[in-house]
Amino acid sequence: MHRVKRYWLALKGYRIFGKKVAVFGDFTVIHPQKVWIGRNCAINHDVFILGRSGVKIGDDVVLSARCMIIDASLDPANFASTAERRYIEAPILIGDGSWIGAGAIILPGVSIGEKCIIGAGAVVTRDVAAGSILAGNPGRVIGKCGEG
Repeated sequence: MHRVKRYWLALKGYRIFGKKVAVFGDFTVIHPQKVWIGRNCAINHDVFILGRSGVKIGDDVVLSARCMIIDASLDPANFASTAERRYIEAPILIGDGSWIGAGAIILPGVSIGEKCIIGAGAVVTRDVAAGSILAGNPGRVIGKCGEG
């Protein structure tokens, strides 16, 4: 049974992204035609990707369990009634070699540089420079990759 599930998940990854992706649990992608994923990426259990405006995930990226990449949200300035609600949409870019920790949330318009580490549970509201380690809510840079 385990083999069948792994095969099904691998097939789902290939069907959605059009290429081989290492899949380690079920995941959800909304608007997959606007989501691009690079080579040698890994997707873990319960990852959620909303591709309303566009999501680009570079090569060698790891998306840990239950992380969310959300490129659209409700505009808080216009929240009066259902008919008047507006969305804020902006593409998201995740650079090559980055690791998105478990439960992290990437919000609209964010660019994450190459080889970044986004800590578990972090909420990323602003761009992250290459090689940064970010943690917290809201996310703050707490170090650089490779510092001892």
